[in-house]
Formats: sequence, C-alpha cells, structure tokens
Amino acid sequence: MNPPAASTPMPLVARTATDIDITGIEPFFQPTRASFWLLVVLLLNGLLSIGQLFASGFRVVPVAALLGLLAWALYTLGFVVLFRAMDLLDQHPPAAYVLAFAWGGLGAAHLSAPANNAIQSLAAKLVSPEFAAVWGPALAGPITEEFLKLAGVILIILTARNQFRTDLSVLIVGAMAGLGFQVVENLNYTVRSAMNFPSDSQVQPVLWDLVTRGVLSGLWTHAAYTAVASYGLALFLLRPERTRAARVGMAVLCFALAWAMHFVWNSPWMEDWFSDDFVGLALLLLAKGLPVLFAVTLIWHAATRETGAYLHALAASLVPERDLLRDDEWLRLGSPLDRWRVRRDIGLAYGRRARRLKTRLQREQLRLVLKAGMYGRGARTARHERAIRRVRARLDAITQPASAA
Repeated sequence: MNPPAASTPMPLVARTATDIDITGIEPFFQPTRASFWLLVVLLLNGLLSIGQLFASGFRVVPVAALLGLLAWALYTLGFVVLFRAMDLLDQHPPAAYVLAFAWGGLGAAHLSAPANNAIQSLAAKLVSPEFAAVWGPALAGPITEEFLKLAGVILIILTARNQFRTDLSVLIVGAMAGLGFQVVENLNYTVRSAMNFPSDSQVQPVLWDLVTRGVLSGLWTHAAYTAVASYGLALFLLRPERTRAARVGMAVLCFALAWAMHFVWNSPWMEDWFSDDFVGLALLLLAKGLPVLFAVTLIWHAATRETGAYLHALAASLVPERDLLRDDEWLRLGSPLDRWRVRRDIGLAYGRRARRLKTRLQREQLRLVLKAGMYGRGARTARHERAIRRVRARLDAITQPASAA
C-alpha cells in the first residue's frame, strides 16, 4: 500500500522515481576517464605544495602549527557532525566527501594562490599599489577561488556521474569542497600569523584565528559560497525539462551570487561603520555574514524540497510496506530538520536510548530508499529492511503504548 500524500502536499518536481535508471552507482575509481586522472594529478600537486608550505611553518613555529592543525581538525569534525546530524552524508559514499574536501584544501587552495597574486599585481600596475592593497582581495578571491572550487565539484561529478541524483547531493559535495578550502586557508593564516605575532606566544594567534576566522566567519564563508554555486550546477544538471538557456542562466546566476557574496566579504565596505576593537570586528563580520546565511538558508530549503519530492516518489514506488516506512515517516523523509525534531522530542520524552534508536531507524530508512532507487529492491536493500524491523521493535518496546514514532 502506497503512503498517502493527501495530508501534506508533495512538492512539485518534474523528476519522479520512474525517471531514474536503477543501475547502481559508479565508483570514483575511473581510470578510463580523463576527469579522474586530472583530479588525481591536481590533488597530488596540491598535496606536495601545501605540505611544503606547512613544513616550513612547523620548523619556525612548531607549537602554533601543531595546535592550529589540531584546532582546525576539530573544527572540521564539528561540521561533519552537523552534516551527519542532518542526515546529509547518506547521499553519497564517504569517498565523495573526502575527495571534495581534499579538492578544496589541496587542489583549489594551491591553484588559487598564484592566480590571486597575479590579479593583485595587475591591479597595482593598472591602478595603484594602494588600490590593490585595499581592493585586491575583493577582486582576486572571488574570481579565482569560486571558479576553482566549483571546477573541482564538476570534476568529481564527471568522474562518478550517476552518483549525483538530487539537488542536495550536489550541494553538500560543494559545501564540503568549500569547507576544505576554508580549513586549509585558515590553517595557513594561523601559521603565518604565528610567525608575525607581536609577542612570543604561539597559542594566542591560534585562539584568535579560531574565534575570528572559525566561529565568527565559519558559517558564511567558503562552504556557503561553494554550496550556492553548486546549487546552480545542480539546477543545470538535474532539470532536463527546462531549456538549455534557462539551465545555463540559473547556473550563472548562482555562481554570480556566490561571487558577489565573496566580493562583499573581502571588500572594505562597512569597515568604517564599526570600531577597531573586537566588538566592532564581530559586528562587522555579522553584518556581512548574515545576508549570506539568509541566502544559503533559502537555497537549502529549495534543495531539500526537491530532494524530498524525489525521495517521496522513490519510497511510494519502491518501499510501499507500512512496517518499513509509516505515513508520518514518509512525509518527513526529505526534511532533515523535521527528522531531527522528531529525534529530539523522542529523546525528551523517552530518554537517550530511544533517541539513538530513532536516529538509527531514520537513517536505515533513508539508506533503504536511496539504495532501492540505485539498485532496486533485493540483496543490497535486504539488510536495511531487517535493520528497520529490528530497530523498530526495540523502539516500540520503549515508546508503547503512546508511540511517537
């Protein structure tokens, strides 16, 4: 029996479950494709270059370099935990996110450095050194960095083409690429600031960069920009019902929005509005960052809406059993925030063990639907079916008779 959609309107979307070929997914090891080898070569080149750069930092300021590496690794882990809490990491195998993060931190970061220097040198010659010092980062950063980060996302998609089936699958890989760039850039700044710090302390520059570049800037810099640009790429790839001109226009518009957000962030605009102390800096970063967060929230909502419609169609066609996916669970299948709220409410009502069971149940259901859409029902989905029934029985034993599942 198919889950009814009447109680909650399903988002409108052209693609349905029948539009997807159930032929499995391609791995990222594709030695017959040029995109694979280009990705490998550029990543190895970036690893060598970035490694040499940080090796010099470890020789000069070893304590700051080690603390910075630890701090930014934990910072990365925080984002990964957040993405996992929102059930975003089940869109792909782990290799997709590792490659995306590596591209941002090694490929894009390495290639953008000389290009940025060239653009700023050109600005100094054509206008003035003073102009380049003030506006150079706003001119160079968006041009080179946004292009290179998105280029890596395109290479990853070309390498394993049929892994990318929803807007959210493209957007989250773009966010991981931006996060990789952001983390490596911040680590580079931490090491450099420790070398030039006015005191002998190697701890203070790490803490300062972690607060300013991580806490105050982390939600609305590179991960956000690349997510916005990647959403345009998703619209281009996953909207075959629209004309090519419309798809290209949407992709260009999203890239232009990412470029504009990056430009404003790097520019000296609004700096005169705030004081030069820490409070003024925090207010400046908030003033520049909150519009970015607002734009990303709108795009996130649109991507999850489309992904939810796709998952609804898959589940209705391929997973009709009510014991595997109840009506309310079907309705929340494509809404990460709604799923999180249910886990929270169950945890408050029945304790941590019930929340863990509900979390596992939801993830097994999501994996079941996604794998059914990739391979069809069969051996690859059977273990998820067994896990759902087993976990549900344990959860119902806690929440019955007034089950909130």
